[in-house]
Amino acid sequence: MLTKFLASLAAAPLLATAWPHPSQDTFNNVTIFTPPATWTDRSTNYARTVLLNQNCEKEPYTLLSTWSESTEDGAYFPIYQSNDYGRSWDPLSKAYFTHGNFSGGAMLQPFLYEMAQPFGDYPAGTLLLTGNAIPADSSSTNIQLYSSFDKG
Repeated sequence: MLTKFLASLAAAPLLATAWPHPSQDTFNNVTIFTPPATWTDRSTNYARTVLLNQNCEKEPYTLLSTWSESTEDGAYFPIYQSNDYGRSWDPLSKAYFTHGNFSGGAMLQPFLYEMAQPFGDYPAGTLLLTGNAIPADSSSTNIQLYSSFDKG
């Protein structure tokens, strides 16, 4: 058993070199978003990230990130984009839930997914975003799904 583990461990560097990367350097502590000082609740939740690759994109590879936040203009999922392996991020779009009244409520548990294969009217590469919308009185939970054909 230990021999199999050591053999797997020895093969790990070979697997790591197969992934695309701009260089061998590493980085950390990259800030994607900083809430404005005017926010009374300076927090975000449920951060999610996806690497887009279903259309065989070439460099630069695109990463998308989202999270849940509630602001004065309503609850939404912001979508940020990186084209340099996560070293820098720019705002791309915002996804608001449009079916139902969620004023004063929350949008939680976002999830980004890029379709690997066509399904119905959705071609491979379609980006899906889903989340849970909860009204201010917490009377229901509402899973909503949105799609994007232009990567966000």
